[in-house]
Amino acid sequence: MKDWILKHRVMSLVALLVLGGTCLLILLSLTDLGLDDLRAFFDYWIEEIRSWPAILFFLMVAILPLFGFPVSPLFIIAGVRFGIAWAIPFSLAALASNMILAYWISTKLLHQLIQRIVLRWEYSIPKVSRENANKLIFVVRVSGAPLFLQNYILGLASVPFWPYLIISMATQSLVVIGMIVFGESFLSGNGGKALAGIAILVIATVALSYFRKRYAQSKAGSTDSPVG
Repeated sequence: MKDWILKHRVMSLVALLVLGGTCLLILLSLTDLGLDDLRAFFDYWIEEIRSWPAILFFLMVAILPLFGFPVSPLFIIAGVRFGIAWAIPFSLAALASNMILAYWISTKLLHQLIQRIVLRWEYSIPKVSRENANKLIFVVRVSGAPLFLQNYILGLASVPFWPYLIISMATQSLVVIGMIVFGESFLSGNGGKALAGIAILVIATVALSYFRKRYAQSKAGSTDSPVG
């Protein structure tokens, strides 16, 4: 079950949100709470989130995932806080900052400590050359591992910085956009946009799963091939 969640973390989050909404409806039917009370509750928290300073959100995305905090809920909050048009570039900039910090920490500041943490999660640290660095970055990004482990594994493997950042952002951008669209529209009650956000997340999940399976098959094929 844990492996399935790691490999399908985007769909797991969507399923969790749907399950939470279903439980909420059941709670409403069993108590004296009404839809107006539920709307007032959501309105309160939406206004509360919108009052947060922008720099606070930026620091949350840039720093919290360094310690294993899941980043997807933060993108949902970003959609509520900034609206879709501003949340997307703001979130991508914050995510890039997180990746830069993780690279610096894992290659320079806490290299030995991060190495022990990654090995405790039973992830191997690959050896990288200039020839296979780009492929390794892509494979790790579609692996389904938590974001902080992806960052630290790539840093420990000493992949070149610019391919690390460019390929990482390219593979993560669709998920980020889907989370923002879904979060902003779902919490604001826009069903059409919510479906669009879910569609983006499904496309991202299918694409990542396709490349992950394709890599696994090619790896198995190369292993089974006779040598010499």
